[in-house]
Amino acid sequence: MNKQTYTQFLQGEIAGFQDGEPILIRELGKRLADTYHMETKKACAAATVAVKRLMDTGVCPDLRFFAKGVYYLTKKTVFGETGINKEKLIELKYLKDASGYETGAAVMHKLGLTTLMPVERTFVSNNAQTRTRKDDTLGIVIRAPRISVNRENLFYLQFLDLLNIYDDVPVDAEDPYLLLGNFIQTRSLDYGKLLHLADAHYNSSTIMKLAHVAGRQGV
Repeated sequence: MNKQTYTQFLQGEIAGFQDGEPILIRELGKRLADTYHMETKKACAAATVAVKRLMDTGVCPDLRFFAKGVYYLTKKTVFGETGINKEKLIELKYLKDASGYETGAAVMHKLGLTTLMPVERTFVSNNAQTRTRKDDTLGIVIRAPRISVNRENLFYLQFLDLLNIYDDVPVDAEDPYLLLGNFIQTRSLDYGKLLHLADAHYNSSTIMKLAHVAGRQGV
């Protein structure tokens, strides 16, 4: 039987995180539940109390609060304290275990389809509770997927989303359909599966653009 208190146990767990690495209450709660054989809900509640105690008592002087259920360890530099790794937090909250993907103008910019630098980034995630909302703490937009995202369909849905928003973004690449075709080739996507998903979950404009991409690739 573990003779440590919950607070002592979590102090040790927190010490194992890197500076800036997101520390999620739900993860600490899971570790607490596994170690002390507790219900997850009860363990998360206990973790919330224990982490607050660690901060209030100064036992973990480098521990910082970022948002509800999210903490991180900081360190002092000549420029001030370091912050949380937001890219890692986005991954943990919305993309972990192939549960989501980035979409929107930012992805089109990365692919060379547009020179537009978007003000904010957009992500599609199974963890989105509504169709579209903004995560103000991370400065990103979160959308629910058309169908549940998994490892098998992630890149298919990401690609079809790009075709779906194609007309809403100022595409200025010299040969955009070639670039889109490269996306398909690089990820070894199947045109038959793309067409099936497009027909089932997207509009006729998306299907037409898929046909243009296939034609450019000589399919």
